[in-house]
Amino acid sequence: MPNKGDPRDTLEFSPEGANISGTDISSSVTLTPPTGATKILIQAITQNIRYTLDGTTPEAAVGFQLKAGDPPLLIPLGIGTSLKVIEEAATCVPNYQWGSG
Repeated sequence: MPNKGDPRDTLEFSPEGANISGTDISSSVTLTPPTGATKILIQAITQNIRYTLDGTTPEAAVGFQLKAGDPPLLIPLGIGTSLKVIEEAATCVPNYQWGSG
Protein backbone atom coordinates (compact mmCIF):
# COMPACT_ATOMS: atom_id res chain seq x y z
CA MET A 1 0.00 0.00 0.00
CA PRO A 2 1.51 3.36 -1.01
CA ASN A 3 2.15 6.03 1.63
CA LYS A 4 -0.26 8.96 1.89
CA GLY A 5 0.83 11.56 -0.64
CA ASP A 6 2.54 8.96 -2.85
CA PRO A 7 1.99 9.84 -6.57
CA ARG A 8 0.71 6.30 -7.15
CA ASP A 9 -2.38 7.16 -5.06
CA THR A 10 -3.95 8.82 -8.10
CA LEU A 11 -3.54 5.60 -10.10
CA GLU A 12 -5.78 3.57 -7.80
CA PHE A 13 -9.44 3.77 -8.80
CA SER A 14 -12.50 2.26 -7.18
CA PRO A 15 -15.77 3.25 -8.92
CA GLU A 16 -18.30 5.24 -6.88
CA GLY A 17 -21.80 5.10 -8.36
CA ALA A 18 -22.73 4.45 -11.97
CA ASN A 19 -20.91 5.29 -15.19
CA ILE A 20 -22.56 8.42 -16.62
CA SER A 21 -22.90 9.21 -20.33
CA GLY A 22 -24.89 11.77 -22.25
CA THR A 23 -25.06 14.64 -19.74
CA ASP A 24 -26.15 17.85 -21.51
CA ILE A 25 -23.22 20.26 -21.31
CA SER A 26 -24.34 22.79 -23.93
CA SER A 27 -24.02 25.36 -21.13
CA SER A 28 -21.60 25.24 -18.21
CA VAL A 29 -22.40 22.43 -15.75
CA THR A 30 -20.89 21.76 -12.33
CA LEU A 31 -20.21 18.05 -11.88
CA THR A 32 -20.82 17.23 -8.23
CA PRO A 33 -19.15 14.09 -6.88
CA PRO A 34 -21.09 11.62 -4.74
CA THR A 35 -20.06 11.20 -1.12
CA GLY A 36 -16.70 9.45 -0.89
CA ALA A 37 -15.52 10.27 -4.43
CA THR A 38 -12.01 11.75 -4.61
CA LYS A 39 -11.44 11.66 -8.37
CA ILE A 40 -13.20 11.49 -11.71
CA LEU A 41 -12.38 9.54 -14.87
CA ILE A 42 -13.73 11.56 -17.81
CA GLN A 43 -13.67 11.26 -21.61
CA ALA A 44 -15.00 13.37 -24.50
CA ILE A 45 -16.69 11.09 -27.01
CA THR A 46 -17.90 13.22 -29.96
CA GLN A 47 -16.68 16.81 -29.41
CA ASN A 48 -14.03 18.49 -27.27
CA ILE A 49 -14.80 19.46 -23.68
CA ARG A 50 -13.48 22.49 -21.78
CA TYR A 51 -13.22 22.23 -17.99
CA THR A 52 -12.10 24.25 -14.98
CA LEU A 53 -11.26 23.13 -11.46
CA ASP A 54 -11.54 26.39 -9.52
CA GLY A 55 -15.20 27.25 -10.06
CA THR A 56 -14.47 29.54 -13.02
CA THR A 57 -17.08 29.19 -15.75
CA PRO A 58 -15.54 27.42 -18.77
CA GLU A 59 -16.38 28.59 -22.28
CA ALA A 60 -15.76 27.19 -25.76
CA ALA A 61 -12.25 28.69 -25.70
CA VAL A 62 -11.65 29.01 -21.92
CA GLY A 63 -10.45 26.26 -19.59
CA PHE A 64 -8.47 23.07 -19.97
CA GLN A 65 -9.26 21.13 -23.16
CA LEU A 66 -10.18 17.45 -23.26
CA LYS A 67 -10.12 16.34 -26.90
CA ALA A 68 -12.69 13.99 -28.35
CA GLY A 69 -11.25 10.52 -28.87
CA ASP A 70 -8.42 10.94 -26.36
CA PRO A 71 -8.14 8.27 -23.66
CA PRO A 72 -10.08 8.94 -20.45
CA LEU A 73 -8.45 11.48 -18.14
CA LEU A 74 -8.15 10.81 -14.40
CA ILE A 75 -8.55 14.01 -12.36
CA PRO A 76 -7.90 13.92 -8.59
CA LEU A 77 -10.32 16.17 -6.70
CA GLY A 78 -8.87 18.01 -3.72
CA ILE A 79 -10.85 19.79 -1.04
CA GLY A 80 -12.51 22.84 -2.56
CA THR A 81 -12.25 21.63 -6.15
CA SER A 82 -15.21 22.76 -8.24
CA LEU A 83 -15.26 20.89 -11.55
CA LYS A 84 -17.20 22.70 -14.28
CA VAL A 85 -17.51 21.49 -17.88
CA ILE A 86 -18.89 22.74 -21.19
CA GLU A 87 -18.83 21.47 -24.77
CA GLU A 88 -16.74 23.27 -27.38
CA ALA A 89 -19.26 22.42 -30.10
CA ALA A 90 -22.78 21.00 -30.25
CA THR A 91 -23.50 17.29 -29.74
CA CYS A 92 -20.73 16.64 -27.22
CA VAL A 93 -21.19 13.38 -25.34
CA PRO A 94 -19.18 13.26 -22.11
CA ASN A 95 -18.61 9.93 -20.40
CA TYR A 96 -17.49 9.90 -16.77
CA GLN A 97 -17.16 7.80 -13.64
CA TRP A 98 -16.59 9.05 -10.10
CA GLY A 99 -14.07 7.12 -8.05
CA SER A 100 -11.99 6.86 -4.92
CA GLY A 101 -8.91 4.97 -3.95
